Amino acid sequence: MSRSTGPAEALPGRRHRETVARLGALALGWPALWLGALALELAAGGVVFWLAGRHGPALLAVAVNLAVCCRFLVTLRRGSVPLITRYARSDEAGLPRECESYTRALTGIWAGVLLLFAVAHAAPMLDLSTTGQVSVAQSVILTALFLAEHPLRSRLFPQIGRATPLRTLRAMWMSVGARHAG
Repeated sequence: MSRSTGPAEALPGRRHRETVARLGALALGWPALWLGALALELAAGGVVFWLAGRHGPALLAVAVNLAVCCRFLVTLRRGSVPLITRYARSDEAGLPRECESYTRALTGIWAGVLLLFAVAHAAPMLDLSTTGQVSVAQSVILTALFLAEHPLRSRLFPQIGRATPLRTLRAMWMSVGARHAG
């Protein structure tokens, strides 16, 4: 015996199909929204470069350095976990209690160095140097700071094992993955 479906019984199936259709449109819409936001950001960046003229690259370098500096600084607030502490907690050796003040200080050092480079990148706007010169100096100094910190950490905290750049990058990657998974 076949049962006829009346309007009341067909409604849940129709709602389900409408919901699936909306979710499908939303799934297709996110890439479009992302691309639209990217295009808007690129257009805004182009306008800033046009308005800034020859100082556009220096202005961009100042902005990027300030943004990254703030990323480090915001984690130094009371009650927050410093950025490098968060990374170190994701290391295979973990983070012994005695290392936490070190990672807090290191987070502050990185914030300070990035702030100094934000200021240094303003020098080309005053015709005191070129953006290229400051960028090369920044690349050399930040790389040296990153690499030199590893033997220091290994010496100060032998209980955590040998610190290497690869191990640090792995811990950073794991920290980001753990943060987005939870």
